[in-house]
Amino acid sequence: MEYQISDKAKKVTLGLAALGLVLMIIGFFSQKEYVFAERLDEHSVKVEYWGKADESQIDGLKAKLISEMENKGYALDFHEAHSHDEHAEGHGTHHESPTFLWNIHLSHLEGEGHGGHGADGAQAIVDLCESGTISFFDSHWRRFWSNLLINGFFFFGISLGALFYLALQYATESGWGVVLLRVYEAIAQAMPIGIIVLVLVFITGAFGLHSIYSWMDPANVEADHLIWKKSGYFNQGFFWLRVIVYFGTFLFFANWFRKMSRKEDNEGGTEIHFKMYRKAALFLVLFAVFSSTMSWDFIMSIDIHWYSTLFGWYTFSGIWLTGMIMVIMIVGYLKSQGYLELVNKSHIHDVAKWMFALSFLWSYLWFSQFMLIWYSNMGEETIYYWERIMEYKYLYFTMFGLNFALPLIFFIARDVKRSWSFIIVIGTITFIGHWFDVFMMVMPGTLHDEWSFGLLEIGMFVLFLGAFVYTVLKSLGKAPLMQENHPFFEESKHHHF
Repeated sequence: MEYQISDKAKKVTLGLAALGLVLMIIGFFSQKEYVFAERLDEHSVKVEYWGKADESQIDGLKAKLISEMENKGYALDFHEAHSHDEHAEGHGTHHESPTFLWNIHLSHLEGEGHGGHGADGAQAIVDLCESGTISFFDSHWRRFWSNLLINGFFFFGISLGALFYLALQYATESGWGVVLLRVYEAIAQAMPIGIIVLVLVFITGAFGLHSIYSWMDPANVEADHLIWKKSGYFNQGFFWLRVIVYFGTFLFFANWFRKMSRKEDNEGGTEIHFKMYRKAALFLVLFAVFSSTMSWDFIMSIDIHWYSTLFGWYTFSGIWLTGMIMVIMIVGYLKSQGYLELVNKSHIHDVAKWMFALSFLWSYLWFSQFMLIWYSNMGEETIYYWERIMEYKYLYFTMFGLNFALPLIFFIARDVKRSWSFIIVIGTITFIGHWFDVFMMVMPGTLHDEWSFGLLEIGMFVLFLGAFVYTVLKSLGKAPLMQENHPFFEESKHHHF
């Protein structure tokens, strides 16, 4: 039976994308560039800022702070000061001293109607700064570019994970999953979405429109000895060469497998099968190298001073897992619409076992990387975790707990791995949990402690999800859902245990 995307599916997926776009646009205007306040005593506060706001913007911020504190019953006395750059490295700027440093003295306003008496005015200023009430609009769109990288890499990874497993099925000549191969192919066909977005992020970074990759700025390379020592690998020419090789290789194999499987539909026999067997083995060799170096280039180099020998494997495990979750979700949808009648509970059980196993692989690598760095206690390595634990503590450990505990608790049982209701609920939570895993890889290195979570993040994720699923369903309609001329089709058709 051939599949064609229904009008309802089009409306839902494209409507989801449109909703995400609206939410993203609204959230776009919530981007902030923070100022930092330190309470010295009940009547004194130090306020610092390292950004590039101009004098009129600074004067406007000062007026807003004065107004806010007058409403609380306080008058402010500003004293300009100078300070050494304690936070410049942490906030990714290059000023030798803050753009401004105010030593503010607070005094109570005279008269009735003011509620400041008896309150801690200094702490009120700190709270206004930490909440972002007193802040600048981030004209460099750091949060936008960071989210674009997160979603581009996450959804690119889903397609890449499906492509990897497709090649693994051919290289190992697995028979059980033949009835699912067209789903892997369709998910891999959505890869250009992630590629286009990632290339956009890289190009804008190369032209200095954002500072996600500090090694792209020649001034940073010249000023920072550690970055300079890595410049033989992290330089624009070699980076773009690797990007072309990565994307060119992955797109070539995704399209080649698709083309050969369609040819097999028409010709049958075993000749095409053995061609795909050999090419799949070659792909796995290339993927073994590229999946690690790609994760260094796209994600690990955000924290250019830090490195981990486990990072490539850790990233790969998340990519593979989210790819398998997308497979099971698409299969579930097709089954609910009356398609894939040959896919039975044994096939679903096998995919769910992969979800279970890969969750353990990801958790093992998360813990191994954390434990080894914690145990060695080397400053240049622990900074990666220090920033995430200090500024993202609850989100970071909740993300790990959900991604580890839910598959462990539920998928260990055989019946759960055959239950659509459990698979969809646990799969959805784990899918979102691994989006937050990529969020935690990127945000602490780009926004540090100036991060927030709101409509921009939700909207962009929903936009990408809608566009991605629409592309996958559209691709499914371009070929029969079953590869009936595959040599192992009958084995897969009668797969039961």
